Amino acid sequence: MDLSTRVLSDRTICRVSGKVDIFTTYELREYLLTALDRPGRRLLVDLSRVTFIDSSGLGVLVFIRRMALRRGGTLLLLAPTRHLRRLLTASGLSATFAVSPRLLDPRQAEPALVAP
Repeated sequence: MDLSTRVLSDRTICRVSGKVDIFTTYELREYLLTALDRPGRRLLVDLSRVTFIDSSGLGVLVFIRRMALRRGGTLLLLAPTRHLRRLLTASGLSATFAVSPRLLDPRQAEPALVAP
């Protein structure tokens, strides 16, 4: 798994690449928690390059969403892969997350953040 971050004045964009499974979720959890501490507390997670994600990865996303909300922030999932979209639907989590089906120009991401 590879992680990278782009920080803008009022939001942080984290790109996740590769496999997200029980062996990588601790690293992902800590990485995204650190991103929540950045100014703005608007976290956008680019999932377009995730090749695999399991239930432990979904658990991290649920946890990070809860932490973002507790801190007065938001979480937006960007361009989740087909596999991840199916997992979100099958698990009943698709209505829980704000999701953009495509990558957005960060300046245009604001309207999508008002989704559930």
